[in-house]
Amino acid sequence: MNPILSTRSLSDLQMKMLKKEGISVETYDAITVNLLNAQLPTNFRHYIFTSKNGVKGFLRNNKNDTSVQSEVACYCVGEKTSSLLREKGLKVIKMAENASKLGNFIVKQPEKGPFLIFTGNRNRPELREVFMRHHIKFEEIRVYETHLNPQIFSCHFECILFYSPSGIQSFLIENSAGNAKAICIGETTAREARKHFSTVWVANNPTTDSVLNKLIEIYPTIAIS
Repeated sequence: MNPILSTRSLSDLQMKMLKKEGISVETYDAITVNLLNAQLPTNFRHYIFTSKNGVKGFLRNNKNDTSVQSEVACYCVGEKTSSLLREKGLKVIKMAENASKLGNFIVKQPEKGPFLIFTGNRNRPELREVFMRHHIKFEEIRVYETHLNPQIFSCHFECILFYSPSGIQSFLIENSAGNAKAICIGETTAREARKHFSTVWVANNPTTDSVLNKLIEIYPTIAIS
């Protein structure tokens, strides 16, 4: 059987969990993230975070202004993003699986912003398009940058774990999909994967642990393929 690749580094605990299941995984970071300095507008009381990196970028630039914690309402994508916001004392009104679902939720609410969206340089347009279509006022502020980190692999992988469309694009700069199967963290990533991989699974929840659980679930089928 060909090896399995994770396009995100895994914790020691996660690697031990896979080893316990008899699964060996090679890891590398397909993308790198740099936080940016930014001047945060002060006239917004509704914040949107589509990733943990957006939260980290906000915290970097908030200059320890604790008054923000009690004044703003946050909307976010992903459980990890929500957990980090709550950990830092910010109020989360809604957490959704992806940007499209978050946008559709906001459209149906009586509160229509304006919203400040914390973004990176490679953010997808779904949320912006929903807001523009429904004439919802918003502003985007870039607080981080995502950079592709291509790496050449000499072997062919049986299965590859992907956590973002950018990770897929990074891997394919120097490698081909070949006959590899893909496991994706969410439907947005899966849509990109289906352009290149014939077999694509989606994790039950948009977390790294859920991606690994999906690998454990389907491993018996790929191990004998």
